[in-house]
Amino acid sequence: MFTLKIENTRGEIFELTNDETNYAVIGVSGLTRPDTTVNTSSGVSDGEYYNSSKVDMRNIVIDILLRGDIETNRQRLYKIFPLKTACTVYFKNYNRDVKIKGYVEVLDGDLFVEQEQIQISIICPQPYFESLKTLYTELSKIMRLFEFPFCITEPIPFSEKRNLPLCSILNNGDTTCGVILTISISGEVSDLKIYNTATQQFFGLDYEFQENDQITLNTQSGQKNISLIRDGEIINLLSSMQAGSSWIQLATGINNFTFTADGADFVKIIFATIELYGGV
Repeated sequence: MFTLKIENTRGEIFELTNDETNYAVIGVSGLTRPDTTVNTSSGVSDGEYYNSSKVDMRNIVIDILLRGDIETNRQRLYKIFPLKTACTVYFKNYNRDVKIKGYVEVLDGDLFVEQEQIQISIICPQPYFESLKTLYTELSKIMRLFEFPFCITEPIPFSEKRNLPLCSILNNGDTTCGVILTISISGEVSDLKIYNTATQQFFGLDYEFQENDQITLNTQSGQKNISLIRDGEIINLLSSMQAGSSWIQLATGINNFTFTADGADFVKIIFATIELYGGV
């Protein structure tokens, strides 16, 4: 069993799998892994040399059998899914609950058959499905220990200061993914570096931060940026990236991160992770 929904630009969510009296989904393609393009070049020896490769965009094609008032139901689809417009496809089965953004390419069918069918073709430039749930992980020198509800007979600590801040993030997706980091500053901070402890790659900023600053670092594919909000003003920090910095990525499996800074006690980092899947 599966659930298939499409959300249009007006925020209307149309569930194709829960209205058997009017619509019956009889086929969906483009839900498994998309194709890959491998670029090679020939040389003087046998075979060819590998240059690069990339995952191609995804094309989801939905075949729908119209029922009930055929003309009304067909024209309803025209209004819900205008051509060229953006949409979001939601798919859920026993193991996965995911979404993907795309654009309506085709909505067509044969009007002169006994059982009229409509085909919706959706082009997804970014080929990976995204998890609906976002995983939040905190990285800070101050580890919070106080939770509600509670009942105590002896004093207990509300928090604990760690010499080496460390957090672990599990990427259960099918591929490497980016993250969104929200960095909150509660005092004077400078020379901030965030490290992947396995690869030793880092992302560093040459900037003098002050109390109440908030930095947003987005390392997702096609959305990479780094900005600071200070006193209601948004400041682009791309020019403040330290030499040798790498955009933070999560490999599949466990990823461990730490950070260093002058004034590290005043830094709190929240990782927001959206896992990516090659297919359902």
